[in-house]
Amino acid sequence: MSGEAAMMEREDEAYYLEPATIPGDGDSDNEINYEEVHIDDDEALMQYEGDEDLNVAVQILKEASADKDVQKGRLTPPPIPEATLTYRPEVVDDFVRNFLVKNNMVRTLDCFQHEWYELKYKGKLSSSDMGTVPDVYTKNSQLDNENKYLREELERFKEAASRAKDNFIKMRKERDFHRNASPKSCSREKTL
Repeated sequence: MSGEAAMMEREDEAYYLEPATIPGDGDSDNEINYEEVHIDDDEALMQYEGDEDLNVAVQILKEASADKDVQKGRLTPPPIPEATLTYRPEVVDDFVRNFLVKNNMVRTLDCFQHEWYELKYKGKLSSSDMGTVPDVYTKNSQLDNENKYLREELERFKEAASRAKDNFIKMRKERDFHRNASPKSCSREKTL
């Protein structure tokens, strides 16, 4: 208990901050000779060739200055490489599987896979049976998917247009009400 009382007394005491000097501080900057290192100077870079950290730092500084130049419009940024998409035709069994999955035909899919792999294992399927799907079927499938997406989007736009129309009618009614109420209130004020 006496320790806690002593702590309470110390907390209640006032604290004063006094300025202090650290020995060796002040004019110590004059004792050290600093040399300016130019980033673009090749001789300065050759001097630190063995130090990997410096090379990394110099590279970072060069990139930063190049970024500043690009931002100021002095240089044009390097062209962005374009992504290339390679088209691989869909294999027949994948096409059938995708069709069955899309139409939620799970039992038929299981039956198809079982029979397909059984025939493949027994060697009854030739390479022509495992060929690619003709482009017409693939194109029809893509157009069907696009058509479905556009119909869904059309429904969303119709709903949004209907809500906008309802809001417009509501706002027009409010406007008409306030237009009609304004002359009446003015005439009431005059009579009062």
